[in-house]
Amino acid sequence: MLLLFLSVKYAFIYYNSLVFPLFFYSSYLILLYKIYNANNKYGLNFLLNKTSDYSKLLLTGNEAIALGGAKAGVYTAVGYPGTPSSEILPYLSKLNSSAIVNWSINEKTALEIAIGTSIGYKRAMFTTKHVGLNVASDPLMTLALTGVRGGLVVVTADDPGMHSSQNEQDNRLYSKFAKIPMLEPSDSQECLDFTSKAFDVSEEFDTPVILRTTTRISHSRSVAVFSGKFPPAEELENTKNIYRKDIEKFVMVPVYARKRHKTALERLKRLIDFSNGSGLNSIEYNDKEFGIITSGISYQYAKEIAPFASFLKLSFSYPLPDLLIKDFVKNVKDIVIIEELEPFIQNEIASFGIELKGKEYFPQDGEFNPDIVLSGLQKAGFFNGKKHIAKENDADKDFRISLRNTLPPRFPALCSGCPHTSVFYALKKLKVPVMGDIGCYTLGALPPLNAMDSCISMGLAFGAAQGLSLTKSSHKKTVGILGDSTFFHSGITSLIDAKYNNAKFTAIILDNSTTAMTGGQDHPGTGKNLSSNQLISNKIDIKKIIEGIGIEEIFVIDPYDYNDTFKTLKKALDSNNLNAVITDRPCVLYPKKIDTGRKFKISDGCTGCDLCMQTGCPSIRLPYEKNGAVNPVPFIDSSCIGCSICRDICVFNFIEEISQS
Repeated sequence: MLLLFLSVKYAFIYYNSLVFPLFFYSSYLILLYKIYNANNKYGLNFLLNKTSDYSKLLLTGNEAIALGGAKAGVYTAVGYPGTPSSEILPYLSKLNSSAIVNWSINEKTALEIAIGTSIGYKRAMFTTKHVGLNVASDPLMTLALTGVRGGLVVVTADDPGMHSSQNEQDNRLYSKFAKIPMLEPSDSQECLDFTSKAFDVSEEFDTPVILRTTTRISHSRSVAVFSGKFPPAEELENTKNIYRKDIEKFVMVPVYARKRHKTALERLKRLIDFSNGSGLNSIEYNDKEFGIITSGISYQYAKEIAPFASFLKLSFSYPLPDLLIKDFVKNVKDIVIIEELEPFIQNEIASFGIELKGKEYFPQDGEFNPDIVLSGLQKAGFFNGKKHIAKENDADKDFRISLRNTLPPRFPALCSGCPHTSVFYALKKLKVPVMGDIGCYTLGALPPLNAMDSCISMGLAFGAAQGLSLTKSSHKKTVGILGDSTFFHSGITSLIDAKYNNAKFTAIILDNSTTAMTGGQDHPGTGKNLSSNQLISNKIDIKKIIEGIGIEEIFVIDPYDYNDTFKTLKKALDSNNLNAVITDRPCVLYPKKIDTGRKFKISDGCTGCDLCMQTGCPSIRLPYEKNGAVNPVPFIDSSCIGCSICRDICVFNFIEEISQS
């Protein structure tokens, strides 16, 4: 029941605002529970042992995309983990399909693998978060000219509100930029269906297709009906077409690229006709005094808030269906456009000579929720003479405000026993400029560690460290710091550049043997991958790579030994050479939670000097007195995993190991 409670289709819609009390969707919970008991086949276990051709499944959007890819006969599925897209490939790898599913070293490489699969007449899928498409944009923009052979679907999961990202760019603009079609699902059923449909569109129009989701679609569950079976292995392996050269299609030297650009422009005209007649975009006529044009998750919010309105739901959202839009505008009086982030739809419709309002009422930043949609529609006059479908009473509103005000804040922090903690604490004490990177270690920039000065893009650390060192604006040596997965993703090339250009900084690789921030995915340094049944093979040694670059000073440290960590970092920073420091402790959570079996306590005599609190370890806490006052003497709670970093930091020796006898 708890799973169902957390997974209901509309519960997530009210996640940010708690606008409506629980009884508004309790009947939906009961319905889901009845369906669950009647079928007893929701989820992965059923798919792994599937015996019928029809089933109802409770899926996240990411799971539904994986299922849609398997149903469509995807041959190769590749990507790089990044929230909110990370779950697609692991789920696909567990399905009873014959797809080759693997993580790649970065997004550019992943898309290039997908392109090669497509050139070989097989269907391919590439998954990424929104900023990952920036990394893959070089091959994408030219792929838009070459076209495809086997269907190729690019899944981009955007992150409005930046729940786990450094920006909230709107990747709908990539579709227009590259002149390739885009589909936008608004629930799990559409994630399943549109993924499968995208492969057909790709092959019919000789083009890659973007499937765009957002965080709320990617991670929310709703019922999806799956019918049919996965294509058997022999069907996927069967080569219907023998490989042949076609240099005018796939070799983009200028003489051929000019021709392919004209072909892409002609294709766009045909795609507009398809957008008008495909049935993927739909009109729902209700009260023709009020109209809403929308797409994706915004459709769900708007439908809940203003069900009386007429809707133009855009699912094939680029190129837009000009005739359908003109028909809707002709038949509906007052129309507003609801879309997260950029005024993409609004500007495209304006290009047809139709001026409609949208961003005048709705923000251009952040993730939408029902409160925002309600407020925007009120500004647009949508409730003049209308009653809101689920108006809050005063008691509910008071409860919601009280809940928000009384919930304790939870600040981001590294985990108890995180091997990165001692490195950042030492860097803070050494007071050196630190160019950082993307990963859970980005938390080293926040209080109380305050030990990182930049976090802009993935793989930036070593390049930025080289650039900052050239300015000589600091009298201390610069540090570049990133994780093991990021090192493989885009840190190697900048370290090569640093050696090539005789740069002088200290490169730190925090090797915790996983891609921790996105959920513990594997990378070349783990020697495991999705399609290899998790067997150790081809493990790439970071130290040997750095040696191969020609860097001679390489230090490998155990970050649980704080004193040695501090001494080693100081030695590396005192050197006038380009050098590297590699930490050698696994993540405390992935692939399994670590507990050393040791426990520590703060002994009597501690005066509360605050040194141990400066590590930011969540296991070290301040107690509250009965009168509500804070006692300055901390204690170590039961979540301690026994890393011993705090003991090393306490210069007064008031932290001691608890005897386990």
